[in-house]
Amino acid sequence: MRYLPFTTLIQGFIIFAFMQFSLSICWADDNCTEGIAELVSIQGAAQFLRDGKTTWNRAHMGEIFCPGDRLRVHENARAAVVLNNDTILRINQKSTISFGKDKGEQFFLLNLLEGMLHIFSHRPRALQVNTPYVNGAVEGTEFLVQAGPDSSSITVFEGLVTATNEQGRLELSSGQAAIAKSKTAPQYMTVVKPRDAVQWTLYYPAILSAPAQVEKGEMEKLLLEASMSLNLGQVTEAQGYISRVLQNDPKNSDGLSLQAIIAVVNNNKEQALELASQAMQSAPRSVAAGLALSYAQQAHFDIEGALATLVKTAEFNPGNGEVKARFSEMLLSVGQSAEALSTAQEAVTLDPASGRAQTVLGFALLTRIEIEQAEQAFMQAISLDPVFPLARLGLGLALIRSGKLAVGRAEIEIAAALDPGKSLIRSYLGKAYFDEKRDAQSKRQYDIAKQLDPSDPTPWFYDAIRKQTINRPVEALHDLRKSIELNDNRAVYRSRLLLDSDLAARSTSQASIYSDLGFQHRALVKDLNR
Repeated sequence: MRYLPFTTLIQGFIIFAFMQFSLSICWADDNCTEGIAELVSIQGAAQFLRDGKTTWNRAHMGEIFCPGDRLRVHENARAAVVLNNDTILRINQKSTISFGKDKGEQFFLLNLLEGMLHIFSHRPRALQVNTPYVNGAVEGTEFLVQAGPDSSSITVFEGLVTATNEQGRLELSSGQAAIAKSKTAPQYMTVVKPRDAVQWTLYYPAILSAPAQVEKGEMEKLLLEASMSLNLGQVTEAQGYISRVLQNDPKNSDGLSLQAIIAVVNNNKEQALELASQAMQSAPRSVAAGLALSYAQQAHFDIEGALATLVKTAEFNPGNGEVKARFSEMLLSVGQSAEALSTAQEAVTLDPASGRAQTVLGFALLTRIEIEQAEQAFMQAISLDPVFPLARLGLGLALIRSGKLAVGRAEIEIAAALDPGKSLIRSYLGKAYFDEKRDAQSKRQYDIAKQLDPSDPTPWFYDAIRKQTINRPVEALHDLRKSIELNDNRAVYRSRLLLDSDLAARSTSQASIYSDLGFQHRALVKDLNR
């Protein structure tokens, strides 16, 4: 056996050690040691660039960013980032931002270099956003910033933003917008429906799945393109694909079903029910038509009708996990928690990769006060479908139930940012703020929830409790009566049993409010009639 000379071994060891040391330095340089933001949701491709580096890297869920880092979201993609001060950023496709942090505690600087950014921030004076033509100083709000090649704009949904540049400044409040171009002061601009600008942030339930190993024709390809566009919130693109299908085949069930889902999410309830019914007539055994019709019926608070639709769809498609998950979801809405749990478990078995199945399983476990198992199901759902808002809502409720109020509230904030048009999520977020004794933020979310869905009793009930707490019993009584009037309007996860329980709570609250108003006899009658 031949041995290498001792000096050669030493030289080799030194070279190896140097290489390891160099790699460790490179690794350390490529990682963020003072993180100020985390990537909590990503669809499609995104890249990040470390401060002082020249190489862009693929961004993944859980990526941590430091001051000076850049994040670039590619075409056909969108992302969500949470800053350390709980500000949530929704970043649209073809957008680039850079992170910065001021010396002040919990105050952040952001640069939107191009694209579109939806911002949800509940902390006053927590953020400033700079664009090429206008900057926005935030006073705790929800707003949209757009940076194009020739102009930048700010649209405020709730709260206050100061729009400034070297030429001037404007104060913007809820419902107002401003635009600025090169070397011109910001100017007010009229926006008829401000929230139309954030259609890309909304969540559209998936009802179509690509058949495995099957040659697809032109119409099938267009429908899948439409479904994928909706998954990214790209409604205009999706409608273009659907129109091409329906021009060729006006009774195409899948095309009509997708149109129905768009109508549901945009609160066009009558149109949604009409389209979904047409889809079901065209293809009575269709999974997409059955799911779409169930959503349309739920939007009309016809829970029994939605259940009947799903029973039929499940009979025709017994091996479909998404149908089982949706059926379990609706069983929860009528208080059948035991059956909902077994159906959710079956859905998970049929489709382990379904985020909805894991989410419904989490809610079913939550109704049984199995908090730890529910948290695990919700976290699994988030890993499978990072943009599913109900998974974040469920995790937030589970964390709050286990005594982690701040952490749970932060998860519900993410849920609201992932689907800002969902009334139910806004109601629960308002309740979380109320529990934290933050009245202004609580009121704001209840008001938004009432606007988004006037038929939902939940925000009226919670707002009545809030108003009673701050000694406004007359207004509290009005809101409480309104919630009782709407009591039969049920949303998913607000079951018949929960609403019956709520009705008892309303009776107790009403008695308390009458007592506050000085009507002790009326209060006693209400209390005895519970």
